[in-house]
Amino acid sequence: MRNLARTSRIAFAVTGIPGGADDVEAALLRTRLIEAAKEFSGRNGPRPLTLTVTNQPPGGERPSGSEAGSGAGPEPDEPSIAERARQFTATRPLYTFDRLVLPERTLDQLLRAVHTVEQRRVLFDDWGLREIQPHPGSAVNLEGAPGTGKTLAAHALADRLGRPLIAARASQLESKYHGEGPKNLAALFHAAREQGAVLFLDEADALMSARFETISQGAEHAVNAMRSEMLTALDHHEGLVVLATNLVACYDTAFDSRVWHVRFPAPDEAARAGIWRRHLPDALPLAEDVSPEGLAGVDEVTGRDIRRAVIDAAAEVLRTGQPRVRQADLLAAVERIKAGRPYRTGPMPMAASGGAG
Repeated sequence: MRNLARTSRIAFAVTGIPGGADDVEAALLRTRLIEAAKEFSGRNGPRPLTLTVTNQPPGGERPSGSEAGSGAGPEPDEPSIAERARQFTATRPLYTFDRLVLPERTLDQLLRAVHTVEQRRVLFDDWGLREIQPHPGSAVNLEGAPGTGKTLAAHALADRLGRPLIAARASQLESKYHGEGPKNLAALFHAAREQGAVLFLDEADALMSARFETISQGAEHAVNAMRSEMLTALDHHEGLVVLATNLVACYDTAFDSRVWHVRFPAPDEAARAGIWRRHLPDALPLAEDVSPEGLAGVDEVTGRDIRRAVIDAAAEVLRTGQPRVRQADLLAAVERIKAGRPYRTGPMPMAASGGAG
C-alpha cells in the first residue's frame, strides 16, 4: 500500500456504518479514521490520499431519516445554548487530594492551578491583572498513560476548590450533523459557568490536536471548527478546566500557551506501596501477612490496576468462603490483571510515581 500511495492517487471509502449505531460512537469513528488517513498520507506522500466515510452502502440508495449518516436527513429545530447545556450536569467530586500518590512536583503544579482560581479576585481585580488578561481562567492538561491518576486528580482539584465537577468526553460532543459539535462544546463551557463547576474533559487530544491545513471534506471542516471553538472557549472561560490525554504529542501548538502541562508518570515501587495502602480499606478483612511493601514489588502496574486487583481479590475470597484476604490472594489478582492485558511490544514507561484513576 505504501508503494502504491507513492505512485498514484489513492481513494478509500469506508461504507456501511449501521443506521442504528450510536451517534457519538459513529462520529468518533469518522474523526479517528480521518486523523489516521492524514497521518498515513503525511508519512507516505507525496501523492494525495482521499478518504470518504459514509453509512451509504456501495451502489445502494442513500438512507434517509435516522439512518442517514453525517449531515444527512432533516436537522431538528435549533436548540439554544442554554437548552444544549442541560445535557451536562455537575456532580459532587468523588475523590480528594488524600487519595493521590504523585511526585511532589506534580502535586505542586496541581495546587498552583487551584491557587490561581482561588485567588482570582485578588490577582485580577485588586492587583489589576485583568488589564492584561480580561478572562482569567486556568486550564491544566494532565498527560500520562491510562490508570496513572488523571481522572482522580480532576476530582481532587474540584474538591479542593469546593466546586462540583462536570465530566465529559470529547466523543460526547461529536454529532452526525455538521456544525453541531462546536455548538455542543460551547454549551459545555456554558454549563460549567452556570453551575460554577470545574470542567473535566477526557480524550482531549480529539479536540486539541493539530488542525487540517487543507480541507477537502466536510468532516475535516467540522474537526477544524471544533478546535477553533476550543481555542475560543479556553480564551474566554474564567473557571478551572482540566484536560486529560495520553496522546499529548498530537496537540496543536496553539494550545501550548493556553494550558499548563502536568505529567503523570507511572508509579515506581515506593509509589506503588503508597497506592496499595490507600486501596486497602479498614473494613476489608485482611490477613496478618498482607504487606503493601511486598505487593509493591510487582512492577508495571498502575493505580487503576491496583484498585482492580483489590476488588478482584476480595470478590474471589468472598466467593470461595475464605475468612480473610491474604497476600497471596492480592498477588494472584494483580498477576491475573497483568496477564489479561493486550500484548504490548515494550514495557510500561516507569518514572517517579503515580495514582489511580
